Amino acid sequence: MERTTVTFYDEVYQKLKNRSKKNGQIPVAQSIRELVDIGFRVEEAAEKSDSNDGGNDLLEAISDIKNLLKNNLNWSLETRLLQRFLIENHSSLDKSDSIEALIKYKDIAVKHVDALTNEKEK
Repeated sequence: MERTTVTFYDEVYQKLKNRSKKNGQIPVAQSIRELVDIGFRVEEAAEKSDSNDGGNDLLEAISDIKNLLKNNLNWSLETRLLQRFLIENHSSLDKSDSIEALIKYKDIAVKHVDALTNEKEK
């Protein structure tokens, strides 16, 4: 194992001592080794991320899908609420016709969401 001398500012050294106490009274040197190891892992992960842009493409695709689903579900909810409002406020419909219409549009909405999520009817 190689040895090296490192000088820290007082506030940094105090943070190292606090970290060592918090982690079960480990030596400050061990705490520094752990932090250096973490730093190397972060660098390696960043290099892999830079060389493999597929991960970023995946995150963008997930974000796009989320936005599509959000917009589509907003549209479905707005449409359903509008239908409910129109049916409830239509004076010429009797109660049974109103309930039948609401059930019909609910079923249509459920089928629409199932189609979006590739769910099969159960």
